[in-house]
Amino acid sequence: MGISRGACLFPEYRTKGKSIMKFAKTLAAIALLGSAGAAQAHFVWLERGAEGPAKVYFGEWADDVREKQDGLLGKVMVAPVVTAADGTVLKASGKGADFVEFAASGKGDVRLAQPIQFKETLVKYGAKAGRTDTQAKLDLELVPTAPGANTFVLHFQGKPLAKTEVTVFGPPKWEKRFWSDENGRIEITTPWPGQYVLEAAHVEEKAGEADGKSYAKIRYVSTLSFNVNK
Repeated sequence: MGISRGACLFPEYRTKGKSIMKFAKTLAAIALLGSAGAAQAHFVWLERGAEGPAKVYFGEWADDVREKQDGLLGKVMVAPVVTAADGTVLKASGKGADFVEFAASGKGDVRLAQPIQFKETLVKYGAKAGRTDTQAKLDLELVPTAPGANTFVLHFQGKPLAKTEVTVFGPPKWEKRFWSDENGRIEITTPWPGQYVLEAAHVEEKAGEADGKSYAKIRYVSTLSFNVNK
């Protein structure tokens, strides 16, 4: 089943929150660390230029909340696997106060996978920068129907995932919620130049064990980011 943030299908305009609001969000996230709440509040995304390195962030894109290395970012990004378009595993090439950089080069999509457990929930974060590849490789992934297209199919473990909410964030700090159709498809518009981030989540009520710790369910949180030049 998908995780819903609401049923609104119309644009919602959001402005940057005040510092006190950002501080409150961070405190709330810290309080929830150790539970699935922090995972539900935040997500991982990648930022990348045309052919340069990829930067990993954790937080709230629309609110300009980017967690720090000495805070939640460092606690969540413990062993991310970042791969180039050809499957080559990329090495971390640097760190900033609120990001980890990976030495990507050349064209093609870059992907990240990072599992982490919050109490009884195993959260599997996924992120992709680029909309060139039309084949899904992450457990939960949005793929374009053609390179550079604005129509996407949400895949879960290789199959289209229907009736699942997808949130699209874009400039100027705008967001709109969609639901994938019976074929897992959504179609968006990109009216402004700049960065867009798409987020989707899915939960499996499936118990298991990872690294010696038991969990009751698995939550998949995946993002797709790309830039529009106009």
